[in-house]
Order: sequence, then C-alpha cells, then structure tokens
Amino acid sequence: MDETRERILDAAHGLFAQHGFRGATTRRIAADAGVNEVTLFRLFACKDELLREAIERQSLHSIDALHAHRLPTTPRDLRKELTGYLMGTLRGFLQAQQAVRTSMAEWEQHPSLQEPLLRTTHSVYDELRAYLKAAQVNGLIRSDMGVAVMTQTVLATVFADALLRDMVPDRFPLEPQASVDAYIEIVLDGLAVPQKGPPQ
Repeated sequence: MDETRERILDAAHGLFAQHGFRGATTRRIAADAGVNEVTLFRLFACKDELLREAIERQSLHSIDALHAHRLPTTPRDLRKELTGYLMGTLRGFLQAQQAVRTSMAEWEQHPSLQEPLLRTTHSVYDELRAYLKAAQVNGLIRSDMGVAVMTQTVLATVFADALLRDMVPDRFPLEPQASVDAYIEIVLDGLAVPQKGPPQ
C-alpha cells in the first residue's frame, strides 16, 4: 500500500472515530492526510468506500494486536489463559474506547459499515467460544451450560467495563488488572465442574 493511501486511511479512521460518519468529511480527511480531495477521489470512489476500507484496516490491526494474547487450542490453565486473554481484550477496548462508542452509534445508520465495525468483536467472541467449548469437551468446566451463554457472560462483563469505566469511574474502584482477576475468579467459580459429594 502506498504512503499516500495509508495516510488517507489513517486520517479517515481517526476522524470517523472522533466525529462519526457525518463529521468525517472528505475535505477534513484530505486535509488531515495532507492531500487534496482530487487525490482522495482518485484513490477511493466515494466516502463510503473510503470509510469501509479504513475501518476494515483498523479492525485487522486490532485483531493482530489481540493475537499477542491468543487462547490456546487446548486449554490447560484456565485462570492464567483467560486472565491474559481478557486483560489484552480489555486493554484493546479501553484504547479504542472512543472508536467503539462512535461505532455503536453508527452501525445501524450505515449498514455497509456493520461488517467491518463488528469484525473485532466477532473475532474475540469466536476465539473465546472455541476455547470454552474445548474446555468443556475436556471436562475442565461444567457441561450443563451452553457455550454461547458462557461466552456472552464473560464478554459482557469485559465490554461493560471497557464502555463504562471512564463514564462512571466511582463504580469501578479496582484497576483494570485487579478487575479482570476478580471477573475470572467469579467466572471460574460459576463454570467449575460441580464436585461430587461423598458416597452415602
């Protein structure tokens, strides 16, 4: 990808994250990228195409960053593996907090952007679901609960933290790492295989 195209995509994503679809005008994008609109439209047919590619590109960068904390195919140490993964996920969402909030406000109004806007979330969900399924198959967590519900429970906690921590900081007294440790403690208590009582 040439340098001019990259500058335009960076500018487009930055403006979209801060100001949404309407605020990310092609004039502002071109100015932030240090090009004129003629150059912008020579590379991108329309604003929708530009923003879609910019969001797609950023989503792939986010997924690559999350891969530093990938869950193993075969679960071994649930506490350690989930803590690393969820902490990496929480950090990523906290860093992209403004973009996440803007995305939530935009995807219903701009259907063409829904797929790239949700790509990172889908990637996190799919990886965690596969991990929990493998843990269930291997008898590490209870088998009487659906994997989809387990996955939703874990991710809803982390996503709520990422969205609300700065808005109501008094409701989040623990630092992110301590919060994740507490979430894992609660989740693993809930997912633990029930212990059989002594024979009667």
